[in-house]
Amino acid sequence: MRTKDVLTWTVIIGTGIGAFWDGFYAPGQQMVAVALSALLSLAAPSIQLGRAEGAALLLMVSGTAASLARPAAAGAAAHGPVLVAGWILALIAGRAWGAHRPEQAAGALARFWAVTGALMAFGGLLFISFTPPHHSGRLASFLGYPIAVGMIGLLGLAGSLPDLAAGRIWAAPLAMGGALGFLLSGSRGVWLVGLLLAGFLCWAAPALVRACLPRTGRALAAALAAAVWAAPAVQQHDAPRLWPIVALALLTLVFTEQFQHVRAVRAAFAAATGLALLTAPGWGWFLGRAATLPLTDTSSAERLAFLRDGLALAADLPLGAGYRAWTALHLQAASYGYYSAEVHSAPLDIALAFGWAGAAGFALLAAGFLLRLRRARGWGWSRTVALGGLGALLLHALVDWELSYALFAFPLWFGFGLVGGPAAEAGPRSAGRALPWPRALTALLAGVALAGAVLLGAGDGLTELAARSLGRGAPEAALRHAGAAAALTPWNDLTQAYRGAALAQLGRGEEALAALARARQLGPYEPWYAQMAATELGRQGRWLEAAAAWTDYVRLWPWETEAYAEAVAAHLRYLDRAQASGDRGAAALLAESGQRLLAALAEQKAREPADAPRRGMDVERPVFAEARERFAAVLTR
Repeated sequence: MRTKDVLTWTVIIGTGIGAFWDGFYAPGQQMVAVALSALLSLAAPSIQLGRAEGAALLLMVSGTAASLARPAAAGAAAHGPVLVAGWILALIAGRAWGAHRPEQAAGALARFWAVTGALMAFGGLLFISFTPPHHSGRLASFLGYPIAVGMIGLLGLAGSLPDLAAGRIWAAPLAMGGALGFLLSGSRGVWLVGLLLAGFLCWAAPALVRACLPRTGRALAAALAAAVWAAPAVQQHDAPRLWPIVALALLTLVFTEQFQHVRAVRAAFAAATGLALLTAPGWGWFLGRAATLPLTDTSSAERLAFLRDGLALAADLPLGAGYRAWTALHLQAASYGYYSAEVHSAPLDIALAFGWAGAAGFALLAAGFLLRLRRARGWGWSRTVALGGLGALLLHALVDWELSYALFAFPLWFGFGLVGGPAAEAGPRSAGRALPWPRALTALLAGVALAGAVLLGAGDGLTELAARSLGRGAPEAALRHAGAAAALTPWNDLTQAYRGAALAQLGRGEEALAALARARQLGPYEPWYAQMAATELGRQGRWLEAAAAWTDYVRLWPWETEAYAEAVAAHLRYLDRAQASGDRGAAALLAESGQRLLAALAEQKAREPADAPRRGMDVERPVFAEARERFAAVLTR
């Protein structure tokens, strides 16, 4: 086997495994995807880019560099340049495959989606008792997010079509698995782009649709029958009820495909499926999801708020604030009390992270990709379904956050390269628009990306070990891991925070405060760091300093009632101790600080929008009433 084939299979298998490791979501996991992308690109020869593509990459790189000027969280922002390098390498690899073996590459990508989508759905149903339930009661599987499960199911269903058209029996269970994930995701947005993808395939590859229609119809019917029976069990996280439903539907489909040439078998399948659909208990869930109008439920209404707040934040950040900027900044930028680690829009997320330049670069690449899909009628079937599926992914990512998973982002960037370029354009004029990208530049970029991925990945891994050690009540082990991580990546604010937490538990207060101060310097918008510093200062009896830290905590989490309650309760405790020690000056200062907290709470409550989808701030808690009386009593003496 050639080196190129070894690298290709390593990347495919590694990415498939990553699908079940949170889809390569966390920053450290993203570094694994970068390493896989770099390995794949090492086999790429020199390529050519279009001028628009060259401009887009230049914008991405310049935006990434500018975002490091004032990052919202230095630890996360340090991953940005390495991640962007990985994206670019994926594009280069896609362009290399597109120039030489486009159908083979597209076929591998289509089958990757088909296998991974089926395993994600079947595995999520089989092991549902071992995966965290989603608050919506939908199938979240190993990705933890139903919409991502639905998208990988859609891509898998599309990827199985060429093999269904070729009459391969094993393609039917893969198609059924993808359809199960697609249906049980309960995502109206995914269902909508699924319809758009179906229309695209009918236009671009009508022969494929005709050839695969009988087998695809049976797979979809079996998946729908299983889904409407399984939906109540998925809502209740009831694995024993799911297993016989899925097994019966799968075995029925496999038997029917094996003997599909027998008319009686086909008739029996149609009758059994029709009976199952008529008697299924889950139609209410499906029809309820489908009939809910956009912006009439809490989830979709909140997404509009995320987008509005994200746009307002991006307008003030022309240079961006580094990778995961929204996660770091949204607590202060929110228009009402919510927590959302994602802004639910890939272009907006890139604008917040890498500035307007980065967003413009991504928009250029995305627009070029979608425009090139108009040439799909001249492609082979595998290329049509693979790139058409990525087009559906890209459209849905305008209003959701699948591209925060490297599982989706890196294949999309591979697709940016695979879809075409100067070599695919017709006519002599395209040759003059080509920009050469030499193999040496690829090797250099891959080397830098690999080195960065190893360094950052090691630091993230050690930080995760520190967190787990703290969770197990082992601060000594946590301190060792956090110390090693800090030596590798001293700019990581989370590493410094865990180091401070471990030192605090070991009673090394001054060192803990120094580590927490460094964490707050590197991640100035994270309320947890201020909370830990306030707790340690209070433990040391430094009440006024602790009160200032609690004020910072509230400032950084202005919509969280619990934050105010915690800060006010701490002020009351310090007040008790100050009064017990006879320190009337400290007591007065603590009372003034507490009154400022209560005033800030009232002001924040007044800013609360009347139409907020969530319950408003609870300002009538007993602790607030007690604090008002006690602080006033101290200051009127």
